[in-house]
Amino acid sequence: MQRELKLFKDININHIAIIRQAQQKFRIFCQFLLTAIIIIFINSCQSEISPSKSVVSQTSPSQTITQSSKCGSRSNAPQDNLIAAKYKDNAFPWAKNIKWNCVYNIKDFPAFTIDARFNAARDAASANGGGIVYFPSGIYNFADNIYLKDGVVIRGDTPAVNDAKSNSYNPATKLVFPQYKPNLSGNGTPNTTAFKKILTTNPSKDSNIGVVNVDINRAAIEFSSAENSDNITNQNIIIFGVRSNNVATPEPRVPESFQNPWQRFSHRFAANIKIQAFANVLISNNRLNDAVTDNFDQPNYIVKQLRVNSTVTYPEGEKAKFNYTDHYGISLNRFSSPKELPNDPNRFPNFFRKGLVIQDNWVYHTMRVAIHATGDNLVIRNNQIRDDKNKQAWIDSTGTKQPQNAATFENRAIDWSGWNVTIDGNDYEVYRHKIAGGNYESIDGEGILIQECCGGTSVNGVKISNNTGNSYIGIYKVPQVNNVLITGNKILSNLTNTPAIYINADTNGSKNKMDNVKIQNNTLSNGILARASNGGINNFIQGNRSNNGGDISYSCGIKVENNIGFAIKQCGT
Repeated sequence: MQRELKLFKDININHIAIIRQAQQKFRIFCQFLLTAIIIIFINSCQSEISPSKSVVSQTSPSQTITQSSKCGSRSNAPQDNLIAAKYKDNAFPWAKNIKWNCVYNIKDFPAFTIDARFNAARDAASANGGGIVYFPSGIYNFADNIYLKDGVVIRGDTPAVNDAKSNSYNPATKLVFPQYKPNLSGNGTPNTTAFKKILTTNPSKDSNIGVVNVDINRAAIEFSSAENSDNITNQNIIIFGVRSNNVATPEPRVPESFQNPWQRFSHRFAANIKIQAFANVLISNNRLNDAVTDNFDQPNYIVKQLRVNSTVTYPEGEKAKFNYTDHYGISLNRFSSPKELPNDPNRFPNFFRKGLVIQDNWVYHTMRVAIHATGDNLVIRNNQIRDDKNKQAWIDSTGTKQPQNAATFENRAIDWSGWNVTIDGNDYEVYRHKIAGGNYESIDGEGILIQECCGGTSVNGVKISNNTGNSYIGIYKVPQVNNVLITGNKILSNLTNTPAIYINADTNGSKNKMDNVKIQNNTLSNGILARASNGGINNFIQGNRSNNGGDISYSCGIKVENNIGFAIKQCGT
């Protein structure tokens, strides 16, 4: 009996010991779990903002509204339709399709990285039919490309200065992407470490999307499906209030087999903003390339010599600069060039999309075109375009060979096409490259241009008015020219020898006519050319003034009257 009691007592003591041991382990687990939660919270905050900057909204109290229980997350955020506030309700009625009042504040979506937090907020908005992913003021360091979804808009805090053409424009919400850090040895730094983009998941269909009131460093905005552009349905896209810097794509041809494996070159077909859409795009109040910091020199860069089958090495790194502004600024529905002139909206629908507006932007660029767009009723209005007056080129635009003396780098302020186009109130500067330190300049430098090649359409309705620039306005060898008004422009200097207004319906292969072309009340630095060898009706050159001489050269049948300061040539010469 005593043996049984002793055995029972031993068993009871063992049970108590096991229970106490389990309680101790549970307390340790709870402490570990609490510590992990604190670490996750700290890491998420650090990935969102810099240590010196707190996330405090600068939005005015009148615009900050507690979220509805039907959509959005719990934290306060602006809910106003800022497009209606800027341009009044009737200007862009399609903007009301965006769910401005359904706001998903990034603060309400904890995760290890800001990339994951954005994805969670975006997915919450998408699952509820769309809405705004809101980033309060602060610095958000992303690791990779990010993708919108149908109905989702990125929005930052309302800037203290709201005019993107102001030198003080500086949105407080900053989205920062990885910097390319060159290694000028071996195979170099992999391109995959940088050159990121803000994209959308299904670019041919995603609608009611956009990016608003953010400073984006090192990422392009690209909603484009050019390979399927005739069949797209995406629409209602807003890019507004974006400051964009250090955007580039590496040239795919570099390095060639004869070059150092570490060599890189900026791809000329990149763009800060590239959109391909079915209808209704507003690209407005953006500031592009005003604070580029990432350009880098490449000493000992190798290229092919111009006229012999050998190579040359540039020991001076500045001759082989990787330049983050050697590309397009804004490209809207371009980057396709059919083999014949697009003159039929039914056959070439991508060139004649409706509801496309580019206005109130500030764009700096040093190669290709600042604003590159096509559309039916396209509007390009009140933009300011700047360039580098002293730029030089020691390498051609592919990054693989020396440039010819007659090279073109497509330096151009505005390159347009489409029908019923308005180009009004723009202020532009454009310059040519000096070639290899010599006296030759690149063959480009147009101010406002449409041409038959390279994605230009026929001309059927355009008003080019009240623009100020330093290079000519050209309708260059387009075989179908109808319904043109060029009025009130000031071309007070002209960096080319081309007449300040150049309208030519004759091409290298044919003589053509033009109808209803009026060139009137412009103030110019030199002459005017209007040519259509097969005649036409209702064409006028009248009321223009030249401050520096120049000829008026015109085809017979064009009425020329009341022009001041020009030498009037005999018609047809």
